[in-house]
Amino acid sequence: MKFISLLCALLLSTTLLADKIHLTDGTVIVGQLQKIAAGKASIQTSFAGELVIDQANITQIESAAPLTGVLTNEQRFQGNLQLGTAPGQLQVAGASAPVALDSVKALWAEGVADPTIPPPPPGREWSGEAYLDMSGKSGNTEKFYGGAGAKAAMTGPEDRLLMYIKGAYARENSVTNEKEYIAGADYEHSIANTLNSWFVRAEMEKDEFSGINLRTQVVAGYGYFFFKEEDTQLRFRIGLSYQRREFETGKNEDTYGLDLNLHYERRIDEWGTLVSDLTYTPGLNDTDDYRLYHESALDIPLLMQKPLSLRLGVSNEYNNLVAEGVKHLDTTYFAKLVYKWK
Repeated sequence: MKFISLLCALLLSTTLLADKIHLTDGTVIVGQLQKIAAGKASIQTSFAGELVIDQANITQIESAAPLTGVLTNEQRFQGNLQLGTAPGQLQVAGASAPVALDSVKALWAEGVADPTIPPPPPGREWSGEAYLDMSGKSGNTEKFYGGAGAKAAMTGPEDRLLMYIKGAYARENSVTNEKEYIAGADYEHSIANTLNSWFVRAEMEKDEFSGINLRTQVVAGYGYFFFKEEDTQLRFRIGLSYQRREFETGKNEDTYGLDLNLHYERRIDEWGTLVSDLTYTPGLNDTDDYRLYHESALDIPLLMQKPLSLRLGVSNEYNNLVAEGVKHLDTTYFAKLVYKWK
């Protein structure tokens, strides 16, 4: 009997300390009132979790702890709510007159964020990836190829900064035939939160087997997204380009030109991402001096919901003006192991 009496006392005290929402149909919901905002009331109950109720269906509110409220005229009040004398009114403890329930703009419990203050805009977030690819052959011909790279992106609601670095090394029969390093940065900022944007990109490349000791390029211009959705985007860019090439012969060339780029990206269900880029850079002072670069790649997760993926793709680089004995076109087929982080 003592146990039953104690249990009843605990249940009664819990009910007495709980908040109560009275509805137009006579129902009384007992729990812990969280907030009223945008015409909705949220109350945490022990029998059904969080319930959301239309403010129009509430006639009165009783609270076990002080609540803070804001009226439609921006007047604030604070205190325990008691059972009012008439439906549709809130009686604040210690107040001389009740408050009309339909004049309440917001109401919230202690520890709950003020719902009248808009949330801060989303900040910038960092993400990135690192990749590694290697291949080799032994027997009549000894071949080795290795490549590695990394990139980091800082994405905000209006802009994005991308930084990247990559390199490749290859040898055949103990003779090195490829050694290339590329580093760059790309900054893009939307114009008035539209599909239009402006961008600046800078890149440096060192390729010991192209006859060019160092290539430096800076591009600035305008971009437009034909569509920019969560799973698919297509973007076109056009900009003015300045490029400086330092040849192994000691000769230097400064060229000015255009930079046109088409970027397509699509996430395929939950298992892969297809990315394709096409860039055309013609010179303004010499129409025969241009560079065409294409790369398409498909990322396939090795484990679902895991950051490790396999990237399969092909890249083509065509330089119309090259040193004597050097081919215009370089085509690379690649399979890379990629680790992504966010």
